Amino acid sequence: MRQSNLLCEKPREYVFTGTDKYLKLQKIVISEQMYPVIEYDSYFILIRNGSGTFIINGEELPVEKNCVAWIQSSQVLTIIPSFGQKLELWVCAYDYQLLNYFVFEQVSLNHEADIVVGVPVIGPEGENIERIIKYFEQFNRLCSYNNNYSAVVRSSILRKIELLYGREIKKHKESYKYKDLPLGRKVSLYIATHSTDDITAESVAKALSGKLSGADVNHALLVTTGMNFSQYVIRLRLVMAASYFLYYGLPFDYISANSGFDIDVTFYRNFKKLTGMTPQTYRSKMLNSKNNGRVYRKLIISEAIISTVSYLYENLAEHIDVNTISKELFISDSLMRKQFKDYLHTNFKNVLALFRIRYAEALLTTTDMPVLDISIESGFISDRTFSRTFCDINGISPGEFRKRRREGKEK
Repeated sequence: MRQSNLLCEKPREYVFTGTDKYLKLQKIVISEQMYPVIEYDSYFILIRNGSGTFIINGEELPVEKNCVAWIQSSQVLTIIPSFGQKLELWVCAYDYQLLNYFVFEQVSLNHEADIVVGVPVIGPEGENIERIIKYFEQFNRLCSYNNNYSAVVRSSILRKIELLYGREIKKHKESYKYKDLPLGRKVSLYIATHSTDDITAESVAKALSGKLSGADVNHALLVTTGMNFSQYVIRLRLVMAASYFLYYGLPFDYISANSGFDIDVTFYRNFKKLTGMTPQTYRSKMLNSKNNGRVYRKLIISEAIISTVSYLYENLAEHIDVNTISKELFISDSLMRKQFKDYLHTNFKNVLALFRIRYAEALLTTTDMPVLDISIESGFISDRTFSRTFCDINGISPGEFRKRRREGKEK
């Protein structure tokens, strides 16, 4: 097990993330050791030039040009340039909660755990790294356009960077071993993936090693994050609670319980202590789309829409109508119609048709199934309806689409 690198001072906040930094590319030059930073959101860092060291919860990781880091809200980061060099960084805040809306699903717990415990720095070489760099460059160009379309594209770019990063860290599973990490990093990783459980310093010590005590765990956290066990756990729970705030239908007592707090008043008191404002005020600030150029916040949709779209996707081959959805999801049909119109400017039938056509496209590309069979498999009542809908969306017939894909052409 490697030795932890200790903090030199208390970590600072709102350096790389914050309400004025969402969907903006920050260009930062660091010429001397930077103070430690711990944020409420995660963020991507691309090393554009220079070399140095990132210290993440006590773990030292070398960085150089074209390396990419994904720093989580559970991690304290200290940046140290190599002697006589400057580190030129491009930084993008990664807004988990908003991007979950764009992909119509929550990040699964398993996927999230893989990200948290995966290697925090990748590169500088490889196909995934090259593509991530190109996405950063696209993101940079789009930052000059402050409109909804640009915001949606930038959000999708961040999502693509996330997927490529996740793909890359899988390659490091064998070489990046949990057992080799310094104690402070081990402890913080364990808490980050168990923060909603009923844990104590003693139970964490027991889970990590029979030779550790609760005092060892507390000390390891204190010298690598600047927080003791209780402070660190509460912070991670509050960060998780904030990630639920964009779901309009979720009451604060539900959020409190699901974030690991047994008593609501404890949640409210600690939230105000950490952020300086009540949960209600904080949520209102997050949703404010008129300040700081955060136009993309206008695109946030409700939990009812999320549930409906997810249901349509999961049951696209079944017969679905308004009554079916209303009964299955306990949503009134009038509310569902209104929210589809207000937020998505369409209706559920069009969304369902699009899902079915996208599924049919995959079957046309990867199988030799007859078009009639594909139309049935995709949930259409007849091949005529399927062909008409397919042509309306793609501008060509299913047969022509298959031919072009087989020839390696775009539709």
